[in-house]
Amino acid sequence: MKGILRSALISVGIACLAYFALNAIGSTYIFEFLKANLINIQIGLLAINTATLGVVLTKLRDLVDSGAPLPAFANTRREMLLSVKEQVALIVASLALLSVSEAKSIPFSVPSDLLQILLIACFTYSLLILYDTAKSVFVVLGESPES
Repeated sequence: MKGILRSALISVGIACLAYFALNAIGSTYIFEFLKANLINIQIGLLAINTATLGVVLTKLRDLVDSGAPLPAFANTRREMLLSVKEQVALIVASLALLSVSEAKSIPFSVPSDLLQILLIACFTYSLLILYDTAKSVFVVLGESPES
């Protein structure tokens, strides 16, 4: 839970900075791009994440087959499943935000500024999940992801 909150706060912080920077230069490109493509991008990132997790799980299976205890990887498997759940939740949240922003028959609307920040935050969070998954590949290969 602490990791989810941390990632969410980082994503919102980056989104706010991006929003203010884009506002300062008068650009709406990223917002229009995300409005048109965010769901497709997130589904693509989910597919990449799932394929990468498959590679990591295959390596973990090799480790278990060579004598490593299966319970030692319980937390790893739980985190992998959590990342997939987070991405699905981000897709649902993005769909809901975009649907509400375009809805004509509901009595309230999402302010444009808030919508832009939330869509950028959803995109950023999706990229953070992909980055964490990519780091796991380096860890499994026995290399430091920071080097």
